Amino acid sequence: MTFVCLVSSAQELTEKEMAKFQKMEAALMPFVNNFANDSLSFEVRTANIHDFIPRFVAALKEKNSYLYPFDGLLYISKVKAPDNAFKIYTWELKEPLETHRYYGAIQFNSPDLKMKPLFDYSDTMDYHTKMILTPENWYGCLYYNCILTETKKGEKYYTLFGLDKADFVSTRKVLEIMTLDAKNSIKFGAEPIIEYRDTTGKLFKTSNRLFLEYYDKASLSLNYNLDMQQIVFDHITPPSEKERDAEFSYIPDGTYEGLKWKNDKWTWVERVYTYSIDKPDSPPMPAPQNDGPKKNILGK
Repeated sequence: MTFVCLVSSAQELTEKEMAKFQKMEAALMPFVNNFANDSLSFEVRTANIHDFIPRFVAALKEKNSYLYPFDGLLYISKVKAPDNAFKIYTWELKEPLETHRYYGAIQFNSPDLKMKPLFDYSDTMDYHTKMILTPENWYGCLYYNCILTETKKGEKYYTLFGLDKADFVSTRKVLEIMTLDAKNSIKFGAEPIIEYRDTTGKLFKTSNRLFLEYYDKASLSLNYNLDMQQIVFDHITPPSEKERDAEFSYIPDGTYEGLKWKNDKWTWVERVYTYSIDKPDSPPMPAPQNDGPKKNILGK
């Protein structure tokens, strides 16, 4: 069983602590707004993100910082585990060739500081669906949801939902499995527990994580439907048969697939006919600064 030392849920910040964190947050906001602003040069944005990181870590090192939401940091995605064992903060830096570098930190719910930085190594991973990863070689993305499932033996699996804006051609939604051991050591990509069919609809696969790659201008949903008690996502197909092997061209066809937790695995559901998303499936992100229509901070 996983052991996590939890801060009492009844604990609240004092007025003095609240004022301190509000002041720290206000000092962090300009750095966040600058590295998220793609009208600034890459060098300026890079300098801002490098200045932001140690300042943010210093804020998270303060006693009871776990209790402060940091909602003023608009372009930092914040996800809390359903059992309140940890929070995951993730953010991005847009690079000159339309690629993205991701940054993150996991803060544990503990009376003392317990935090783990995340280092994005996704651009080095050729066979990433089968790999067991750690915070030191994390598949970077922006997380926007987390759900918790338990095996019959009481093992906990945290299923994370993420967005990877891969490049100027394609985008990926990511379904990641995270586990903690008794010492809160983190692993991404549990033993293969995600069972699904490939895009031909013929071959069953089982993997440590699931990637849905699709055309950059398309819109694809991937989230947990609480009413249906299952993960629901768009079924994607190539726009023509000659593009069957070009996953960056895939688009939703108007139908939905699902994953149901069954026999300690996420088991594929071929068709889901009714679907209503009850949580945003995009993390906070900046509106475009140079071209195109502006979006709100949820990317809608």
